[in-house]
Amino acid sequence: MDASTEYELPLRGLLRLPAGSHLACDSGAIWVTEDHQAYDAVLEPGQRFHPVGQGALLVYALTPARLHRLQ
Repeated sequence: MDASTEYELPLRGLLRLPAGSHLACDSGAIWVTEDHQAYDAVLEPGQRFHPVGQGALLVYALTPARLHRLQ
């Protein structure tokens, strides 16, 4: 796995990540929002998120979930 940092979130868990973070969902479902962007993303296992701007990210677990930041 090309992970620099792994996270496990419980149902409704929140995680704030620094600007420029690239994510991959390993299990469960997460909602990702990027500061100052109009669109959010919902990721399921195997999907990745690549930021479009330089805003911090807020990740919300729609189900218990595991994810990792990509290098």
